[in-house]
Amino acid sequence: MRAADRRKLILRAAGELFLTKGYAGVTMEDVLTEVGGSKATLYRHFADKAELFQAAVEALCDEWSTPVQSFTPPGTDLSETLTALGGHFAALVLTPQAIALHRLVTAEAARMPGVGRAFFEHGPAAGQGVLARYLRRARDAGEIEVADPVRAAAQLYQAMLGDPQMRLLTNSPHKPDDAEVRESIATAVRIFLRGTTT
Repeated sequence: MRAADRRKLILRAAGELFLTKGYAGVTMEDVLTEVGGSKATLYRHFADKAELFQAAVEALCDEWSTPVQSFTPPGTDLSETLTALGGHFAALVLTPQAIALHRLVTAEAARMPGVGRAFFEHGPAAGQGVLARYLRRARDAGEIEVADPVRAAAQLYQAMLGDPQMRLLTNSPHKPDDAEVRESIATAVRIFLRGTTT
């Protein structure tokens, strides 16, 4: 097996283990049991569990965000584009796996700042970057007025999904259903465009 393929195999197995057992509940030996091979090979790729954890977080975020990165607008209407993109975000960040990863990173980020930074850069910041590109294009085309597309993207994202995501992260008794999520996205887009349309 090529080194790159072996690394992917290790990251996939480690990601599943961390999501299931948490950071403290996983050892390097557990990962080795899942993927096989020698300790020397495992440690040649990752110096320790902390390095493996950060790499696994990055890999999970990159894998799950592929649909957002390859997003194609449904048409030329900005409202439809932003609403559709919100749906892509929802399908990514509201899944049980994504919620589990978010909780896991939050629990470890104070002790392992690099992991928190990696999660933000490969997750929220990457997604908001996609959204910011569409806002920047709309601004440049004279459709909306926003001084900072990146900040506007972060604010629009929070308006679309902040409440449903927080309810899931905190295991609120009132879980958001699909209709609520769609309404949250649609309302956020409508209010955002009303405040920025030229």
